[in-house]
Amino acid sequence: MHLITQKHIGFITIKPLLSISCCFALYTHLAYTQEITNHHEVIQKKTHTHTTNTYAIEEAVITGNAFASDVEKIPGNVSIANSKHIKNMPNNKITDILKKIGGIRVDNDVSFNPRPKIKIRGINYGTLLMLDGVILSDLEGEARILNQISLYDVERVEVARGAFSSLYGAGAIGGVVNFITSMPTSFQSQALVGYGSEFIDNTADKNLIRIYASVGDAFLDKKFRIKLSAGHTRSDGYSSFPSILPNNVNTDAIDGIIIDKAGNKIIGTGGNRDYNIYDIRLKAEYDIHDSGILSGMISFSNHNYTFKHYKSYITNKNTGQYTDLVNGKDYFVGSGLGGMGTYSHLLGSLSYNHNFEQSHLKVSYATLNLFSKWQDAEQGVGDRNGGAGTTQDIDSTSNYFDILYHMDIDEIHSISTALQFRYYNFIQLNRNMTHWKDYDTRTNTYRGYGGQAFVASAYTSLASEWLPTLSTTLGIRYDYWLNYDGYLFDNKNPETNRHNQTAYASIFSPKASINYTPDSIILQGLVLKSSIGSGFRMPTMRDMYQFTHATTYWAINPNLQQENALSFDIGGEYNYNGYAVSLYYYDTELWNMIYRGGSGKEDDPYKHINAGRGRIHGIEFAMNLPIWGDLSLEGNYTLTLATILKNDAKPATIGKQLAATPKHMANFALNYFPQYGFYGSIWMYYAPAFYANDLNTPALSGTYGNYESQFTLNAKLGYRFTNGIDLSANFNNITNNRYYDFYQVAGASYYLQLHYKYR
Repeated sequence: MHLITQKHIGFITIKPLLSISCCFALYTHLAYTQEITNHHEVIQKKTHTHTTNTYAIEEAVITGNAFASDVEKIPGNVSIANSKHIKNMPNNKITDILKKIGGIRVDNDVSFNPRPKIKIRGINYGTLLMLDGVILSDLEGEARILNQISLYDVERVEVARGAFSSLYGAGAIGGVVNFITSMPTSFQSQALVGYGSEFIDNTADKNLIRIYASVGDAFLDKKFRIKLSAGHTRSDGYSSFPSILPNNVNTDAIDGIIIDKAGNKIIGTGGNRDYNIYDIRLKAEYDIHDSGILSGMISFSNHNYTFKHYKSYITNKNTGQYTDLVNGKDYFVGSGLGGMGTYSHLLGSLSYNHNFEQSHLKVSYATLNLFSKWQDAEQGVGDRNGGAGTTQDIDSTSNYFDILYHMDIDEIHSISTALQFRYYNFIQLNRNMTHWKDYDTRTNTYRGYGGQAFVASAYTSLASEWLPTLSTTLGIRYDYWLNYDGYLFDNKNPETNRHNQTAYASIFSPKASINYTPDSIILQGLVLKSSIGSGFRMPTMRDMYQFTHATTYWAINPNLQQENALSFDIGGEYNYNGYAVSLYYYDTELWNMIYRGGSGKEDDPYKHINAGRGRIHGIEFAMNLPIWGDLSLEGNYTLTLATILKNDAKPATIGKQLAATPKHMANFALNYFPQYGFYGSIWMYYAPAFYANDLNTPALSGTYGNYESQFTLNAKLGYRFTNGIDLSANFNNITNNRYYDFYQVAGASYYLQLHYKYR
């Protein structure tokens, strides 16, 4: 994260516009009034049933860091995945929930993605991820913890699209996702065990085992609530990328090399990712008198993996027998794509909420810490059994302290204010190893980068309900951003070394919105919304100092600047008698847009650069159509036109679509969700082929590093007994469509599960 040049860069971006995004309303039109008697009770200003998008089939209240708001009053396009959708649809991991929601792309969506990246409206590293209001995204834009959260720990997912820098600062330029877990009001427990595997050898996760359990209760007249949950997932994995031979290696002595459409010399598969995931979380709440709530959470999670079972395509010319060696060397390891790693997160939070007669106060502290180690052989030197290797070790800490206050001014107006502070420290080191499979054989450090950041922010917003049918919000946020002690050193390329890098930014982010509900029997159920606002994203250390690794070449850019955005959307939602349809047009104008240029080749390396200007605009459409009883059809379609408008650094890219951004995405699902008995869901996802580079070279089929046309058909069938037992079977990628989403996706597989819940 930590910035850029040795000189100080001060800038103020003030865009005097009417604007705001959903998140501001999260803090404004509060459902926290003097009527609140329990943290879990929802105070609704409307009595009629309201649904929001494809995923909202019940009265929905969006939750921000501190306050709640009737979804009808939230501007912009908001989606909710409730517990029925999470537990009854074919979800295998937490990102599957998001993939079904319009406007969201899960980048490189293989069965296990160690670095999941969620993009809303086509914006790279522009999605802020939260768990119960605690920010999971670090200032590098990473959220590796996401794949460590147990799927069955999540009761609800809320997605708010649009620029949210007015509430959360940098990192929320595209939108916000909040994963919400439940708390008990009486004794409750649940447990599940599941097993799955591939239908065809070496095409999908093999021997997938999942175990999860939770227990919770409420004591002291339900004033003290506590919940403990834990989960474990393991799999023998599958191969998602090929083993590629370096171009300078002599191949006269071997046969069987496959030359792919990109010209790569493929000698076999990269091995199966054998992985384990652990997650344990303790949450507690205590009601202090009738007006205060003290809440706390602590969790520890880890995922670790190693690659096994490489498959060779090559034979020795002299003997005609299959071999793993080329000129006596093992090139199946050391590519930088495999290896072995362990990634641990320690997450903690503590908050106090107090309800006054006409106002509400929240004070909170949270910390998120990452400790990770990854290592691989030195290609052409080590082999799969050991030998020389290199590492990539990362330690980081993100700390947050927030003071938030809301007050009802009168029957029409309310105001929300906050002071927020954030400290971040990041270190990445590359070390040599004498035995790459032994964590304890690390020797000298030959390359690394890191730094620190401090952010101080203040915001205020005014929410006004002028009429029962008309409401507005006006707000502004100020961020002072200081990056300091930044450094880069590379013993192999000392000319790129940087020391004591310091930069600061002074940024204003104004926003406003308007919501209108026509007062007409004919238009009953129609809501019209519009919001506009500015946002920003600071360049990360990884943006600036990404290293060449594996067969992917990178050029550094230490002078990368922050990008700024102006985001606008307008649309409407119709919800009546279970029928729900929404249609939104959105437009995001980007200045100094950070994007990945190049093709990753030695003569055209990837490089994060600032384009002069970019535009991302399109349409988001969603529907939910009841068919009969508990049977319904739902779906969504997203058009994303992400174009480079000006780029003096690379004029040939002007008019091109942003890399790794599909123009079209669609989801459709047929669901049957009764309370008990048989239930089922069939879900289909589609995206046509899209570009891997900024020059829009057409995608190559069946080729690593490309984005082919994507289609998956998935199903879940189950039976839920009245005694809390739930038996289910998932069938994933039924058509066994092995397309490349940069990596090759998993083929057809199944997953069987027994779930019991006592309440």
